[in-house]
Amino acid sequence: MQGRIGAGIAPLYGTPEISVLVDEGLYGMNCRILEEVSTRDGRDWTKVEMEYGYTGYVPSEMIQKGGWEETLEEGESLLRVWKQMIDVLEEPKVASRILTSIPRGSVLGLANEKEQTKAPVGWIAVRLVDGKIGYTKASFVKPYLPISREVPEDEAAFRQAVTESVRLYEGTAYRWGGKTSEGIDCSGLCSMVYLLHGVIIYRDAAIKEGFPLKEITLEEAKPGDLLFFPGHVAMYLGGDRKLYIHSTAKAGSDGVDYNSLDPEDPLFREDLLHSLNGVGSIFTAGRAHGNPEG
Repeated sequence: MQGRIGAGIAPLYGTPEISVLVDEGLYGMNCRILEEVSTRDGRDWTKVEMEYGYTGYVPSEMIQKGGWEETLEEGESLLRVWKQMIDVLEEPKVASRILTSIPRGSVLGLANEKEQTKAPVGWIAVRLVDGKIGYTKASFVKPYLPISREVPEDEAAFRQAVTESVRLYEGTAYRWGGKTSEGIDCSGLCSMVYLLHGVIIYRDAAIKEGFPLKEITLEEAKPGDLLFFPGHVAMYLGGDRKLYIHSTAKAGSDGVDYNSLDPEDPLFREDLLHSLNGVGSIFTAGRAHGNPEG
């Protein structure tokens, strides 16, 4: 059965209990309902497989059953949230009741033309997962780009897009299993940025068979490729300084920060250079490779 995330940020756990976070599902994201479980403490859980292939248990009240095709009306399409965090309001004015607050990466419906006539300049009418109509600022959203494991045809455009978008998370605090500007981990950062631009890669810090990321050498790395360390991943930005960006729990950073592969650069981290154990790109046939998850 198809479903969607019906909460702004839905925690995914490895077992049907509140435990260590393994991932987060974002509002409007598609999922496949695998199992429904009731535990002894009276909680109801739903095991889901997210649209990017990751599985976990979510509190059942955060799941909306059915796909977007069952909610959207004729002529309506989807939108992706790009602002860090937005409110969807009951009326198109700032002094209005908040229907829901949702983070970057969430999915909304673009309401039909009739509903748009009620939205003044600068606003947009959106459809929520339960079918209700709300309003937000038009600049907060972009047309939804379908996601897949296919490699984009325009390599240069993709590399530029992901290296620009990853900077939107600069300064975000580290959160194990997180993938929003409220808190994000290393693999959440890289996989989320790729997802925003239509490409599904493995959610954890690994190059895994069945996903488009393949191993290359460090000498072949270009901006937008990924650097792998034991239990860790970063996005390579390149340039003369050989910079990369990652979400790190290292004391003194504790979040999305920049470092360098150049020993002469003030942002150089010797510990990471010496533990570098893989480089991945979606733009090469590459060789099969496995890394520790993280």
